Amino acid sequence: MLSRTSRICIAVVASAVGSAVATGAGAQQTLTAVSSSGHSVSGTIADADGNPVGGAEISLRVADSAKYAVRSDTNGRFRIDALPLGSAMLHVRRLGYRERDVRVNVLADRSASVFIKLEESAAPIDGMTVDGEGEELNTKLREFYARAQSDHFGYFIDEQRLEQLRPEQTSDALRAVPGVLVRPARIGNTVKIRGCSPLVWVDGLRAPNGELDDLTRGSDVAAIEIYTSQAGVPAQYTDRTATCGTILVWLKSD
Repeated sequence: MLSRTSRICIAVVASAVGSAVATGAGAQQTLTAVSSSGHSVSGTIADADGNPVGGAEISLRVADSAKYAVRSDTNGRFRIDALPLGSAMLHVRRLGYRERDVRVNVLADRSASVFIKLEESAAPIDGMTVDGEGEELNTKLREFYARAQSDHFGYFIDEQRLEQLRPEQTSDALRAVPGVLVRPARIGNTVKIRGCSPLVWVDGLRAPNGELDDLTRGSDVAAIEIYTSQAGVPAQYTDRTATCGTILVWLKSD
């Protein structure tokens, strides 16, 4: 991706029980957040004009490991719960916008809300090679297709099949998968395997307690893997808590 000058504005809204302070400049900034019991951080993602940006991926990395991933809703809002105390990196990305990293220092006994503005990225120039992130995604998709040919336990929905289905909600693509139940909800659908919610991973990021349609949009998805049991789940995505199956979602590159 071409290097471009961009800015992120982070406004911190203090609640009656706490506050947050943003420091630093450039691509990475630091928030000192004090959170309520359960240690949560919530906020809004917006464009440079203050309009809400829905479908932005917000992931939290603790000790260089991805722990949580959510997506902003149609109003640009998001919330990450059950955060550990200490320092963590909040990574925000959305197709068409410049990615941003925000370091969050989570303290006890208070809550924090953040307002994050993203700048649009300029259109790519024809003939320019993609950056390392695109190469990493291509590697993940190669691994997806390799598993699709050799793994007899999972169900695989590739980009060609998604083009045929054109799912409005990502979960719509799963309606024909044996053992998967898709039911309408207030927003999107709920997905159940054997009567309970599967564990969802998005681009290799674990999203505990996340609903598939809250985390992704059908038009952004490049491939999906569905495992109705622990059998066949790739070792790096095996989780003993995933007693209701595992869904791996791979998003399209910018």
